[in-house]
Order: sequence, then C-alpha cells, then structure tokens
Amino acid sequence: MFFLNKLKKQPKFNTYDYNDYLRTKIGLKDINHITSDINSVKDTVTKVFENMDDFYIREIKITEGHVVYFYFFIGLIDTSMFQESIIKPITDRSKSEQNINVDSLGDLMNMVQYFEPKNWQELFERCMRGEVICHFSGNKPVTIALGDVETRSLQNPSTEQQVYGPKIGFIEDVHKNVAIMRKYFPDPRLKVQKYQVGSVTHTQLALVFLEEYAVPAVVRKIQERLKNVRTDQILTSKMLSQYLVDFSKTPFPLTMKSERPDRVAFALTQGKVAILINNSTFSLILPISLINFYETGDDNDESSTWSHSFIMFLRIACVVVAAMFPSVYVALVAFHPELIPTTLAMTLAASRNNIPLPAGFEALLMMFALDVLVESSIRLPSFIGQTIGIVGGLVIGQAAVEAGIVSSTMVIVIAFTAIASFTAPSWEIASTWRVVRYVLLIITLFLGLYGLTLIICLLFIHLCALHSVSKPYLTPFAPLNVKEAINTFFRLNPEARQEEGETNEK
Repeated sequence: MFFLNKLKKQPKFNTYDYNDYLRTKIGLKDINHITSDINSVKDTVTKVFENMDDFYIREIKITEGHVVYFYFFIGLIDTSMFQESIIKPITDRSKSEQNINVDSLGDLMNMVQYFEPKNWQELFERCMRGEVICHFSGNKPVTIALGDVETRSLQNPSTEQQVYGPKIGFIEDVHKNVAIMRKYFPDPRLKVQKYQVGSVTHTQLALVFLEEYAVPAVVRKIQERLKNVRTDQILTSKMLSQYLVDFSKTPFPLTMKSERPDRVAFALTQGKVAILINNSTFSLILPISLINFYETGDDNDESSTWSHSFIMFLRIACVVVAAMFPSVYVALVAFHPELIPTTLAMTLAASRNNIPLPAGFEALLMMFALDVLVESSIRLPSFIGQTIGIVGGLVIGQAAVEAGIVSSTMVIVIAFTAIASFTAPSWEIASTWRVVRYVLLIITLFLGLYGLTLIICLLFIHLCALHSVSKPYLTPFAPLNVKEAINTFFRLNPEARQEEGETNEK
C-alpha cells in the first residue's frame, strides 16, 4: 500500500509545450527573439544542452574581434562534410578577408544551405535533428543542414506478406516515406501537410491525401484533430490513433496500420487519408470500414475477377469460423445436443468419453494453450519460432488427447479456428477477433446458445454504432450501398471504389 500511495503522489506531466521550460529553467524571457550577442547565445545554448556528452562547441577566430561558434551533436552530423564544406572554407577565406558577414555564407561554404530560425525553440529543435548552429559575431545564429542519421534500406515488409505486388515497405524516415509516395503519384494533386506533435518527442507527421479524391470535410476534421493533439510523447501509431478516433475504448481498430506503400496508394485512390509517422514503419489509414481490413494489394493483381471473389468470400467465412466456431461447438455439445444429427452426436459423445472437463472449460484450456504458442512463436527468433509453433502444437495436442484431458474433436475445432483466424490480412483485426472469441465462449459457457445469440446481437449493435472519422464502420453494408457492396466482392466496376469518398460525403 505504501508503494501504491507513493506512485499516486508522483507529479504528472501537465506541461505540453516546453516553452515554459525555456522560460523558467533556462531564463529566456522572450522566446521569439534571438539575440545577436555572441556571448549571450553561447551561455543560453550551453545551459540548454548541459550534461550532454555528445554535444560539442567549436570556436574559430577569424580576424581581430571576430569569432564564429559552431554547436552540434556528434553522431547526428556528417563530420567529414562539416570539416570540408564549413571549417576549411572559413579558415581559408579568413586569411584573405577582414570582415565576414552572414550574407556571405553561400560563398564561404561549399554545397551547404543555411536557415535562419525564427525563435529559440526552432533553433534548438533543428540542432537536435542534426543541424549545426553557426553563429558569427555581430549576426544572429543560423543552422546548417548536415544531417547524417543512419537509415536502413528499403526491404520487404515482414508483417504484411503478399504474393504479388512490390517488395518494398516504409522505413523509419518520414521524409523518405513521402518520397516513396511521390513515386506512386507524380501528380500535383498528391498533397502533403506536415505536423509536429509531442512536447518531448517532437514527432514529425505527414498528412497525405489526393485532392479531388479525399472528402474535404474528412480532411479538415483530421487536420483539426492533429492540431489539437496535446501530449508529451507520440512514439507509435497507436499513441497517435487514439487522438484521431471517436471511440478509443472499442476493441475494434478504427484506423488501419500498414507498412506497404502500394496498400497506402490504393487507399488514397479510394478517397482515404494516410498519416506517415517519423521513426515508425507503419502508416495510419483513415477513415476505414471493417471490410477494408480484408482487402490486400494482391486483390488488384488477381488475373480473374472470380478468383478475387472466391478469396473475399473465403476470408469473410473464416471470420465467422474464427470468432464463433468454439462457441457454437460448446453450445451444441453442452446445452443443445438435440440439434446435432444422431450419427454425429454419437461420434462426439464417444470422443468425449472419460473427459473430466466440461466442454466449455475444455475449449478455454485449448484456446489458451494455442494463444501461448502463438505469442511464443512471434517473440522468438524466426528460425526458432516456427519450430516452437509446429512442434509445440503437435506435442501438446497429442499429449493432451492421450492423457484424456481434452477430446480429439476439441483439438480439431481449436486447430481449425486458429487456421481460419490466420487468413485475416491484418494482424490487428485478427487480434481483435481473438479477444471477441473469448468473450463469446465465456458467455456461451453460462447461457448456451441463447447467450451466444444475445452477445452476437450486442456485437452487431456495437459495430453499427462505430464510426471512423464520420464513416460508418460497417460500410457498405450498414448503411447499405448495393453498388459498392457488389464491387467489394466482385470488382466489376473499377471506378466504383474511387467513388467511395463521394458516397460517404452524401
């Protein structure tokens, strides 16, 4: 209790803008005015970046009474370029000229661009993003872009596997991710608007949409919500999405995460909006509906419309199986065996002979064991995880049946349920149905088929009440749009998907 009370008394972070930090601790009375006094700037910068061993200050005396200071973080800048393009030209030029003004930076330094910050906050942020603060005596400080942040090369996404389509995914650099989208749309209608959220993380965001495709009202609403984000940190897409949706407590995702540029490009042509997040490989797509989680980039590469239709129907059928199969089995075996055909009922009874656990607890035990295997195979290295999943499933299932703890029929039911759940292209929607499956089973365990029917009705009511940025979650089925619903499964009209935004606006 003492430990819990101590935790409760800890102060919470209530300042969402570090301007107060600059005023109170650093002592900057006017944050919007940067002085030209070189000693004052040096004292301020040194105080802001104190206790940072990777922060360096370099001083170069040019002529009598003139000096230049450089402030930078080692590891964030290209040191060789800093030496060749800045230090060497300045020292060489200083030997021949008496006065060096900030207006002559372009002549002094080779192949570098400088920027004049408008306030102290912008000056510090640019330095911490890999720019060098350059301050000539008698002039205001400027920043020089010499960033050398390591980024990885483009690779095939590991969480969204597909047969066809490009084999590249987003990386952790928002600027390069925007450039990737520019390659998909070399068109001036592709609009990019940048934001910065998080008073500590200063996370950079890029709002991407196609003009004349995206609904203006939706774009304005998302823009307004991004401007109103008040928090100290945005590190993941989940942290950001809770500020963009109206129902943050629902288990169903109201934004779609994707690290595939082709999937984001297809979503933009449907009138959706994408948000690219710095330091994250996942983008957010919104507004979305439940059916969008079962569409992939492969769907546009299917050579036959009928092949695409079969796959879509298969995915929807697997949703029903993954969510309801264990509950239906328990309801029929434990509460309503009279609904089972006689021959099948005798087979099920024989398989459950001498099983000590009721059918409901038997299903819960097997589902729990399955989820433990899934989580362990995900967290372990890939070459070990696959072995754990296969060997663990075979050994545990076979041993449980031979020990008489569970029936062979239950093993088949849970195994088929697991396989059906893995057909979902999106892992986040598959995880949601996993939670729903437990809820359905627990209700069925106490109330039987009547309880299952009741909870399914409540589930549909909940889904009908959900909206993703004013878009009904069950679109195009509730409210019903016949043209779009048919095109979802059959893709008879390629233009119908592009008219989705106009339909939602109406």
